[in-house]
Amino acid sequence: MRMRSKSEAGFTLVELMIVVGIIGLLSAIAIPNFLSYQARSRRSEAYVNLAAVARLQSAYHAERGEFFEAGSWPNWVGLYGGDLSTRKMDWDADSEAAFADLGWRPEGRVFYAYDANTGATPCTCINCFTVTAIGDVDDDDLESAVMYVHPETTPDGAVTGECPSGMLGFGTPVDRETGQPIYNAVAVQRSLDQY
Repeated sequence: MRMRSKSEAGFTLVELMIVVGIIGLLSAIAIPNFLSYQARSRRSEAYVNLAAVARLQSAYHAERGEFFEAGSWPNWVGLYGGDLSTRKMDWDADSEAAFADLGWRPEGRVFYAYDANTGATPCTCINCFTVTAIGDVDDDDLESAVMYVHPETTPDGAVTGECPSGMLGFGTPVDRETGQPIYNAVAVQRSLDQY
């Protein structure tokens, strides 16, 4: 076996192929994780905003004896042709007016359209509400929803009614492990988009 001299120093083709393979393997692991991280980061907007709307709903109900209702804002169907994506939407004057009575507005532009539903078909109760954020934070052309569902209950806590989402009729999110509905907490509805 012949030894290489200093003038012949370098990498062999096999060594370069091993390095390229290692880089490819690391990329295959890192890129999906990074995309998932980005989607979760965008989804945090919905968690913060829905929790705020839910708190304001309780105050609104205490003051007026009913829950607040508003359609889908910003109007992503009219303004963006029904195309949700990772692009942020303007919280325009119509959106501002729609939630003015509740006293809520998000900070700046939004990834999600927001809806507050109570009493709409097929809602079966008068003391319940659902607030929904709908978006496509992973840009896969599938709408995903983040929801807060406050059901109507008896004094002992038994659920007697609930409202679906006013947008696309999403039902109550369920816990992946138990299959039980998730009430009075912000949760992802995974019926269309599993991300």
